[in-house]
Amino acid sequence: MKKKFVPKRKLKFKVKLSLFVLISIITFFCFFNFLYNKIQNKINDETIINFLLDTNFDNTINLKDIVSLNSTEFLFKYSLGIDLAKKNIEKTEDVMGDYIVDPAPAKLNEPLVYIYNSHQTESYSKEVLMAYNISPTVMLASYMLREKLNDLGIPTIVETANIKEVLNENNWTYKSSYKASRILLEEAKKNYPSLKYFIDIHRDSSKYEKTTTKIDKKSYARVLFVVGLDYANYEFNFNQANLLNEKIKRINPSLTRGVLKKTGQNVNGVYNQDFSNNTFLIEIGGQYNYIDEVKNTIDVLADTIYEYVKEI
Repeated sequence: MKKKFVPKRKLKFKVKLSLFVLISIITFFCFFNFLYNKIQNKINDETIINFLLDTNFDNTINLKDIVSLNSTEFLFKYSLGIDLAKKNIEKTEDVMGDYIVDPAPAKLNEPLVYIYNSHQTESYSKEVLMAYNISPTVMLASYMLREKLNDLGIPTIVETANIKEVLNENNWTYKSSYKASRILLEEAKKNYPSLKYFIDIHRDSSKYEKTTTKIDKKSYARVLFVVGLDYANYEFNFNQANLLNEKIKRINPSLTRGVLKKTGQNVNGVYNQDFSNNTFLIEIGGQYNYIDEVKNTIDVLADTIYEYVKEI
């Protein structure tokens, strides 16, 4: 008679053990999720932007992990070594962002470099900062590049006038963005005669694999120099773009996609490069790149621009 009850006792024990383990796991995850959300709630817009400007994303756990991984993914990645998070780099998303107010305004008397964005609302991947309603755009990239160049001793300013407002004032459409930025270029040169270098920052719309490279397990947004051919003396601008491109190639050839010539119908072909022999149009990454990848590239680009300016 006793033998008949042994299987039932074993079954009850297994059920109780399974329930205990399940409850323990659920309790642990709920508690971890509570603590994780407490951390997230302390992060605001200013904290994020200052983090982007002040750090090189060299930490083991960086901003991307905090804001883009949910608590379960975070736990698995850093406690169990399992990366459940996948970059959804091919998804369709809004490729335009918002105008970004200068997070660290400063007035310089004699700047050398003027950074602007003919297309200010071109955005990068929004997944990292989406929860905080921050749209990482080429303007944010411009602010990063300015901070880096100023740290290197190259006085740099960023154009903060809203291109959209200039378009509206003149009853122009988005297609006239280069006409609008030309007005701002001329005004900047008038206000700051010391300016010698003019950089228009854009981003591409190509696939993630095309606009990204990995060097020593670190991801970078690849750069592309664009030179219009539909104006006199474009050869000098083309040569200068090649100089910068070659300097980047010496650091690592995969960082750059080269120098692209643009001419003919349905393209601008000038890009305000007739304004100065040192007017550059640089595309940093593409719409699927993450802002930390852009920041990694900006560190390299700033060093390259520094070397270029010191040699001229």
